[in-house]
Amino acid sequence: MAPTPNSPAHALHVEQLRVALPDGRVLIDGIDLTIAPGEVIVLLGGSGAGKSTFARVLFERDELDAAGFQVSSDALAIDRNQLGLVPQRGALFDHLDIKDNIELALRYSDDRAVTTAHTTPIDAAAWLRSVGLDPALAAPGTSVTSLSGGQAQRVAVARVLASQRKLLFLDEPSVGLDPQRVRMLARLIREQVKTLGISAIVVTHDVALAAGVADRLFLLSLADRKMDQLFTSEWPGALEDPGHTDEERGAWLVRLEAALVDHLNEFGDRPPPKGAPSTISVGRRIARRLAPFTAPFVVAALALWFFPRQLLKHPRDFGVIAKRALIQTLLRPLLFYGIVSTLIGYTVLFVISKVGGAGVRPDAILRQIGGSYVVALAPALSALLFVAASGSATNAWLGSMGLTKQTLALDALGVDRRAYLWAPAWVSVGVAYLCVATIFALGMIAGGLLVCHSYHVPNAWDVLTSDFLDPRPERAPYALRAGFLVWMYAWGIASDTVAKGGAPKPEADSVTRAMTASVVACTLWVVAWELVSVMAVLRS
Repeated sequence: MAPTPNSPAHALHVEQLRVALPDGRVLIDGIDLTIAPGEVIVLLGGSGAGKSTFARVLFERDELDAAGFQVSSDALAIDRNQLGLVPQRGALFDHLDIKDNIELALRYSDDRAVTTAHTTPIDAAAWLRSVGLDPALAAPGTSVTSLSGGQAQRVAVARVLASQRKLLFLDEPSVGLDPQRVRMLARLIREQVKTLGISAIVVTHDVALAAGVADRLFLLSLADRKMDQLFTSEWPGALEDPGHTDEERGAWLVRLEAALVDHLNEFGDRPPPKGAPSTISVGRRIARRLAPFTAPFVVAALALWFFPRQLLKHPRDFGVIAKRALIQTLLRPLLFYGIVSTLIGYTVLFVISKVGGAGVRPDAILRQIGGSYVVALAPALSALLFVAASGSATNAWLGSMGLTKQTLALDALGVDRRAYLWAPAWVSVGVAYLCVATIFALGMIAGGLLVCHSYHVPNAWDVLTSDFLDPRPERAPYALRAGFLVWMYAWGIASDTVAKGGAPKPEADSVTRAMTASVVACTLWVVAWELVSVMAVLRS
């Protein structure tokens, strides 16, 4: 029996939840739901019935508010620190192997985790065994991409169970599973709910999973946008529990499918009812317009705040993200930067030597120019190339994590994405650019050495590096300007890359748009600092 609304012991209690789109169309119009500890409820409904919206209310309320959704309720009692999620297709972390996916959840289990009288697994292999998978998959280096769809779903279930959350939300967990695996998944959910004393919400179109796992069945109605309980007094309980015959199961599957099909036949094409469009305050409108400009500065402040804490508290996790970011921003494109900078250095100095003036020997021009061409060009050119190559790679990676719900899965494990993901990525991108700028300068010098060699310029290394190592007084301001610009570009690019890459990604096109927007923004950042700094130096 479900608890009464006034029961002090419930995993979730919702009264009169209403959700409307910014244009006023009503997706959910008065949901009442109370879930008892140890209970599994199933939400059924057609496309557009509000199942995903209900999940977003629980997990992404801030994003809904920011997007202009109208969300209201008489009561919404839930501890989000105890709410776990298994997204569609699992959303396993692709930067970690299978073992580390589960161990991440174990490390971040907080003091409010579920405690039971039963013995729970204590390592990744044991958790894999608990969901019917081969413990050998916990061998270090076993990639999540080696898993089938069904295996990935079960690893995701093991991961969220390892996080010791009290209420699990499983969003279409049977997608891609054959009928046998669907029944195995239903039994697995039932077993773990009983063993750990937790509760679960299962959102599905799969009547076999719904019938096999549900203590209660609910239909998100396309007729009135409310939640209707199915077979209130008749439902015998989860059909994958012991005591139910195959004949009973078959009969209920037919009834449940008929109820769902009949509802969709009658109401499946009914659009959401219209309502009053949301009114956005002037302050929120201004904040929304300024967000693309303020977000990088917010990310920089958050990264500076979380960086030392994450490094000290979770050095292993910090190292994993930092390593991933450094590989894609520095190591992979390193040869590219070296070749391009050498060619640019050679071309620029060669052209200067040829157009230096009638009657002036090329070697004299080269000694006069020295390394000033590197001081003038290396910061801007290295920054623009870095944004287009390394910045876009990191932006795409962070964006793909949002698109595939990996960042949402982090939140649902109690892992703060700002500390776990943003802080090490921000530091790594900044450090990577500082290294790239140095490599770019050395490459341009290498190109210059080739030109000097062709003209037999003596002490060419000293000639080309004096503007860095021992600049003449009149050239010192330009060297200082170059160092300042490199520093500003490093953290500006890092901040914008992480801000735009880490922003919500509701659709695949959002990833591409974020990459393009970041290239444009960082290019403007570079151009602005080039103009401001050169004017400052010339006036001094």
